[in-house]
Amino acid sequence: MIKYPIRSFVILSIILTSVPACSPAEQEEDLLTYPNHHLLIEAWPLMDLLQSTSTWILIDAREETNDEFLPGAIHFPAVSNLTDENHPVASFLIGPEEFEEKMREIGLDNQTPVIIYDDGNNLAAARLFYALENYGFSNAYLLNGGMQGWKASGLRTIDYSITRERGSFTISREEPVSCDITYVMEAMNDPNKIIFDARSADEFTGEDIRAERGGHIPNAVNLEWSKVLQPEGVPYFLPANEIQKLLTERGITPDKEVIPHCHTNVRGSHAYFTLRLMGYDSVRPYEGSWAEYGNRADVSIQ
Repeated sequence: MIKYPIRSFVILSIILTSVPACSPAEQEEDLLTYPNHHLLIEAWPLMDLLQSTSTWILIDAREETNDEFLPGAIHFPAVSNLTDENHPVASFLIGPEEFEEKMREIGLDNQTPVIIYDDGNNLAAARLFYALENYGFSNAYLLNGGMQGWKASGLRTIDYSITRERGSFTISREEPVSCDITYVMEAMNDPNKIIFDARSADEFTGEDIRAERGGHIPNAVNLEWSKVLQPEGVPYFLPANEIQKLLTERGITPDKEVIPHCHTNVRGSHAYFTLRLMGYDSVRPYEGSWAEYGNRADVSIQ
């Protein structure tokens, strides 16, 4: 079982707690707050951070930018850049050596906090967040609502991204965050583990087949990744109590080790971030996801 300590960057924490957020998802005092609220940043506190003298790295994780960026952002198309084109499983995460090199190319080191955003739903941003934590970096944060939330707050954008000098990022992990198919098969009937399928309901039931076989991993539970976001307008995260209700209803509780996945673990990475935000400290994404499992003839499917 892997445990994830909360490692907050002191200056960043001071800024985030001293500036009021303005997101529609912001809770009243009598409602639950996200247990790991420091992982999710609102637009106005981020604007204050950008104007401060604090050290930080801002990453735009979108594939298409239309030449519109947050001030000071580095462009790193996360989903495509993190895909191992030579791996037999579709969209599998690149290995540690390649990941280390890519992070150095965009100027990362092991000390500076990283703030990541995408268009708004945080799929691409969460993919990079998960990859960083998978390789031992625990000082990354996401912008709630991404570019949509930023613009909805009336904040300015610019028409260029920046570059940084080469960084010194080094992989630092004793064991991976992710798990493999063997681990998943052993976890199917373990009462202390729960397999969290973040795909759509149709993929889960097998009505929507995207591999050789349709269906789901035995004993898995289904909560589509997007259900934790506001259904209309800017896709902010739902209030903490609403997210926890969705998770608890499906038996996804903090006392269990949770194994999120989807088809290629991009949506699974979003589920991973959601669980981290909600204070779950034992989460092991199945990186192969259904792109691997659904193309195996020797595994059980429901």
